[in-house]
Amino acid sequence: MKKLLLFCSFALTVLSVRAHEYYFAFGEVEYNETTKKLEITLELSAHDMESDLKKTGVVFDKHMENQSQNAVFKKQLEAYLLKGFSISNGDQPVSISLMGFDVLPNGQLYVYMESLPLELKSSLLFRFDLLMETFPDQQNKITFIHHKQKQTAVFLPTKPTEIITL
Repeated sequence: MKKLLLFCSFALTVLSVRAHEYYFAFGEVEYNETTKKLEITLELSAHDMESDLKKTGVVFDKHMENQSQNAVFKKQLEAYLLKGFSISNGDQPVSISLMGFDVLPNGQLYVYMESLPLELKSSLLFRFDLLMETFPDQQNKITFIHHKQKQTAVFLPTKPTEIITL
């Protein structure tokens, strides 16, 4: 009887615990003076991304870490990312493309993107509401690097855009 009670206690505890109670994504955007491109790295939970991708209809038979050579998946991932992450240079949208991605053993997904060459205007408008529709507690943060100086911006479901003045 003790074993049954212990098992039931354990099962109820497991069912009441969420996978994690925080939802964060981080981005680093650096302007490369040589290439005139924005080089972008996004860091987020691979599990959350997989879950959200499947909800939007993206089909893949294996986990994300097995999709790095799958051109169709990479195109779908790029389209998904660009719905939740964008940059405008002044009033002009910046064209961004997916270069690749890595999934680390700790479950973190690193996405690598870059822009076409551009001359920076006086400000950049960032929209970074990636995963916020599915995870209402999602918070995202960008660090922008230009001339070795860093500026940060925080994004919340109530504030999905931020302007960084150069």
